[in-house]
Amino acid sequence: MNQAVNSSLLGAVGLSQASTRLNVAQQYAYSQKSLTPLPKFVYPDAGTDWRVRISLAPNSTYFYNDPKNTLLKPLITEISGTGGGGDNGVTSILGGALGQTFGLAGAKRVGVVFPYIPQVSVTHTANYEPQKLTHNNYTQYFYQNSEVGAITINGDFTVQNVNEGQYLLAALYFFRSCTKMFFGADTNPAAGNPPPIVYLNGYGQYYLPNVPCVVTSVQHTMPSEVDYMDIPEPGLLTYNPQQQNARLNSTRLPTSSTIVLTLQPVYSRVAQSQGFSLTDFANGALINQVGLAKPSSAFGASHGTKNVTIPPVGGFL
Repeated sequence: MNQAVNSSLLGAVGLSQASTRLNVAQQYAYSQKSLTPLPKFVYPDAGTDWRVRISLAPNSTYFYNDPKNTLLKPLITEISGTGGGGDNGVTSILGGALGQTFGLAGAKRVGVVFPYIPQVSVTHTANYEPQKLTHNNYTQYFYQNSEVGAITINGDFTVQNVNEGQYLLAALYFFRSCTKMFFGADTNPAAGNPPPIVYLNGYGQYYLPNVPCVVTSVQHTMPSEVDYMDIPEPGLLTYNPQQQNARLNSTRLPTSSTIVLTLQPVYSRVAQSQGFSLTDFANGALINQVGLAKPSSAFGASHGTKNVTIPPVGGFL
């Protein structure tokens, strides 16, 4: 009994001493010996994925876009062309139902993609200042301003194997990092820069059209009523059945947990004064420039702008 439990635990992280034992990633990967055609990707690339995704600016060089950052590597992993083979990061387990939305061979999964449909709450407000006039039956209301309130995202994450655990760990560190400024010894970006802007996409063309946001709060609950898995640090685990007495930086993560995010949409004064028109907004023309290739969102406006003459910055809610 003890030997069986020990073998199971070792096999879960790919360290079983039995040379014929497969680790979890290989068990979930599609077989290359299948007589039937391998699963085909539903979407042409990650840019047309309708699921909720949070990513950095495409030209950024920090966090998961830093090639030296192995902890966040699962958030930007190149997809193989075999429909799910391999065990690099979360690619193998996502080669099935989850991997269908991550693109063809050579495409990259960019940012945090919520594996299950999250609960998203968006609030639009028009503020009016009341003026109570003397000897009047009705209060007069004068328009002050409009705003898009903070967006709340409540998403579930499951950890059934090492790959999913590494993905959750990377997502947690990414969101934590997005709430902190560059400080101290930072050089790229330099110390003193505020937390980075992230871009929110989801549900297709018009609902969350590459919205620029700042992350104002992150909450992750570690429940007490679920099992926990020992997850090795990404980049330190290479499958080797003969490896013994391995020392890994590992983390215990719940098999089911929830991340609650609060994101505040932000738009620059230039974007508002030169790139916004209510007429064009109501026509759905201010999501992204027509035909403009965006790594985080390939959705383009179906109609051109009427009043805005500069290229639309996109992302207006």
